[in-house]
Amino acid sequence: MAPINTQGYWGDVTSSMDWCEGNYEWTPYIAEFFNSWSSLAMVFLGEACAHMNPTGHRGFTLLGRSITAVGIGSLLFHATLKYPMQMLDELPMLWSVAIALYLAITTQFQVNHRRLLWALSLWTLFVSGLTALSSGRLQFLLFQASFNLFTYIVAYMAYRAKKDLEVAGMMGVARLFRDGIKWYLVAGIVWLTDTNFCPYVDGRSDMSLLPLNLQLHAWWHALVSLGLIYLVAMFMAHYCLVNHITFNYRLVSGVFPYIYRPQSGAKHN
Repeated sequence: MAPINTQGYWGDVTSSMDWCEGNYEWTPYIAEFFNSWSSLAMVFLGEACAHMNPTGHRGFTLLGRSITAVGIGSLLFHATLKYPMQMLDELPMLWSVAIALYLAITTQFQVNHRRLLWALSLWTLFVSGLTALSSGRLQFLLFQASFNLFTYIVAYMAYRAKKDLEVAGMMGVARLFRDGIKWYLVAGIVWLTDTNFCPYVDGRSDMSLLPLNLQLHAWWHALVSLGLIYLVAMFMAHYCLVNHITFNYRLVSGVFPYIYRPQSGAKHN
């Protein structure tokens, strides 16, 4: 936990989390400077997903915009360390993974789309309301259980999508799964280190093994955003495959995956 500096513009910390970055070190108007601005990585990549969408399915555009909302909420949360802003960070995460789950299931299985949409929406709305309006162990467990369950199912659906792409001979696109998971694992190690070993990496305490704070949570924002766009791009490609939509794929600058409809011809990479 970072030391609390009550001299900042936003006053006392009311969020349930206070990260390893020191508070109000750079300006009295932003509690966690690097954690705040690094949240823009999610905004950038969320908008990239929304505009990239070659599927014609509005759900993928909505998914991109929900990632953008996570980034905006994260910026406000880290800038203020206020509980209401924390909710603007966490709740869009739940909605984003619920949208991804809906898209993955309806792409791979013949299900009643409307019934699944209502079920996921009502449950997510219920968990969101309980999380925002209450506190304590029940709130924490219900939110974490819902978010993690949705995430694990989406990860499994991503694996299934990868196998379908491999069977179709689209090995380059299928590798998006491996690369996306790789970025997620690196991001997870960074997050766990920053969260559990802050005194050893904060650059301030007597126990710190480093001369300065590496701002690992800020790096988490960038790395998890990169992993996310790989998996979203793969889901878009899989949707195109299942629905016989011609698409092309390339890596922009060797890093950012880009799925798009070709101007002419029919080519799958």
